[in-house]
Amino acid sequence: MGHDLVNELLDHPNPAGILREVEQVLASERVAREKFRAWLRPDIKAEFINGEIVVHSPALRQHNQTVKYISFMLEDYTSKYDLGEVAIEKALVALERNDFEPDICFWHKETADTFSDKLMYYPAPDLVVEVLSKSSTDQDRGVKFRSYEEAGVSEYWIVDPNLHTIDQFVLGQDKAERLVLQVHAQLQVSEHLTSSVLPGFTVPFKAFFDLAARTKALATLSPPA
Repeated sequence: MGHDLVNELLDHPNPAGILREVEQVLASERVAREKFRAWLRPDIKAEFINGEIVVHSPALRQHNQTVKYISFMLEDYTSKYDLGEVAIEKALVALERNDFEPDICFWHKETADTFSDKLMYYPAPDLVVEVLSKSSTDQDRGVKFRSYEEAGVSEYWIVDPNLHTIDQFVLGQDKAERLVLQVHAQLQVSEHLTSSVLPGFTVPFKAFFDLAARTKALATLSPPA
């Protein structure tokens, strides 16, 4: 995508003028981003997206339950085998242009061991999980997808708690030999999910929505290979 944009810009009769306009916008965004960070409080779920502050309304119970079930499974598995760190909702992930608060994040141990107790702005995770809501779908599939891809997020799950489906993307190379998030699996509730980031983590997708299935899955998970 970046190479295509460069070529498109160079085909324009005034690329330098466009670059100056872009830099002016980005400079204004940097000021606004600092104000956002100074304003943000622990009791507010908000993100800074392409120069705008997006404040999220309270989520439906089905969204909260899905986030809880997935995070419990990831936390149980990763802590049991000392694989890294899981964070839920209030970890502010600072990417090149945007500040996101993903529903669930995971960082491998090598990165997590560098985190201090005073850490405020997290680096790009190795795994991101976004649970769709009516207000977040466009962002989760649009600007967030592109931002996670650009930041090198290795695996991205988009979970739909209404349809009980999941789109699993992993970082691979396209025909132009660029790293991009590509569809790895599109699963229904009766199928199993195998993570590319977490070795040995294969669970029935139903466990993301059902307490009994989650409990059974946790008891049968295999250790990392």
